[in-house]
Amino acid sequence: MKPLWIELVEDGVANRFSYPDYELIELNWRLTENPKLYYNVFQHELQHLDGKYKLKDLKHDMFSKTPGLWKFMIKHRSTWTLFLPIYYDKGRKTFVYDWSVIIMWWLLAIFTFGTYWALRWIV
Repeated sequence: MKPLWIELVEDGVANRFSYPDYELIELNWRLTENPKLYYNVFQHELQHLDGKYKLKDLKHDMFSKTPGLWKFMIKHRSTWTLFLPIYYDKGRKTFVYDWSVIIMWWLLAIFTFGTYWALRWIV
């Protein structure tokens, strides 16, 4: 088992990264102001796999429920980077690709396109 590091960050809510020597969980520092939400988000990130099973991670993200998360996100605008599939990490000076979000955006695009064509065909 690899060591687990926790890092408090400015943007987003939480992420888990798997490196060859260790696992890293990034948590928004504002979560420390709400210990219950911090615990729930941390537990959610712990349940993610080590990056090998992207579809299982997507399912985990889509069906997990974290009470109070939406209220937290509305209060703190910097958390909305959670929905960006690709973003620049200033601390590591690199681009981050979130495969769960990329897959969710593709599914949303396919659903939207399918609905558009179905309605166009019916109407």
